[in-house]
Amino acid sequence: MTYFVLFLGLCFVLGGLAVASNPSLYYGEVSLVLASIAGCGWLLSLRVSFMSLVLFMVYLGGMSVDYAYSLSLVADPFQRLGGIGCYGVGL
Repeated sequence: MTYFVLFLGLCFVLGGLAVASNPSLYYGEVSLVLASIAGCGWLLSLRVSFMSLVLFMVYLGGMSVDYAYSLSLVADPFQRLGGIGCYGVGL
């Protein structure tokens, strides 16, 4: 049981690091969900089941939806290199 708790803690920390240094916004969202699952599992191992359930529902119900919405706004399928294309349209 001790190794499982240490594994969940390590997954939580590595998930937080993956969110901070994500190579893509989509990988950041996936690592954020996995880190929250590991954090809630960590709380479950400490016998705090109600708090774990509430945090998990609040996260997936609110924060993940907001992050996915802002992700869809930021991710442009026609990305331009440094905004050079915008100046050509303006002229």
